[in-house]
Amino acid sequence: MLRGLLELLVPACCAGCGEPGTVLCLRCHRTMSEPQLVTRSPGPPMYALGAYEGAARRAVIAYKERGRRELAEYFGRLLAEALRVLPEADVVPAPSRRAAVRKRGFHHMELIASHTGAVVRPVLRLDRGAKDSVGLDPAGRAANLAGRLSCAAVRGARVILVDDVITTGATAAACCSALHQAGAEVTAVVALTAT
Repeated sequence: MLRGLLELLVPACCAGCGEPGTVLCLRCHRTMSEPQLVTRSPGPPMYALGAYEGAARRAVIAYKERGRRELAEYFGRLLAEALRVLPEADVVPAPSRRAAVRKRGFHHMELIASHTGAVVRPVLRLDRGAKDSVGLDPAGRAANLAGRLSCAAVRGARVILVDDVITTGATAAACCSALHQAGAEVTAVVALTAT
């Protein structure tokens, strides 16, 4: 009831273009609807549902930085569609820095993963030494994460890593390495967007 009242007072608008009526309009949805192969090597194949530009970029930023939590369910459904074409595996959300989680008030990829319908394993953690990776080149991103990821035991599990943006692939590679060292088989990486 409260949600309905809130929607009457503040109608939904598209996070991609701002048009009233829905969380993500059909035109903007099309920018994030088909998984595209980003890279096969090294490691498992990496897919993204769209390019990190235009409407898709605005929608991801609206979710992560502007409090549009209602996008979690929507993004979760998008990821669920992509996961259906991959071999069945549990979902591991990419971790966030503790400061980012505190600022947002939630772990953004765990919330999205909870809407995929898959078994979610939030087993990856970043230690306090990891810094914001925005603006870092591939080598800087890799160095920022080196030795700063820990993983709970997942021996024998088949998993798919999910993330919001693949930029250089350094975060995905570091997460896959930590999962592998903990005994998991990472079958794929699926992100909402890629640069």
